[in-house]
Amino acid sequence: GCYMVPEYRKTFYKHKSVKTLIQWMWTERETCAFGEGPDGSRADVVDFAAWTWPPSDQVRAWLEEGWSKWEKEEPDWFTDEWKARLRHPRVPREAL
Repeated sequence: GCYMVPEYRKTFYKHKSVKTLIQWMWTERETCAFGEGPDGSRADVVDFAAWTWPPSDQVRAWLEEGWSKWEKEEPDWFTDEWKARLRHPRVPREAL
């Protein structure tokens, strides 16, 4: 059985759809395994299956805005392996 006091269960867990979770990760999350800040969180999101990604225009704008900066700064997550995962119709061709 569950030993948690029933009225506190809602403070411990709340179900979210994949779409809601991804949107939160894209817009609000600041820390993840890929690092600190929104770029690390978004890099983590596009490391998931492409069908879970936010809308194409959001992904495309983020990639176009950050690509040259990441080439200079070389964040830990900006690897050849990560770039290879971007071979998807949502990714701007000029970025690859």
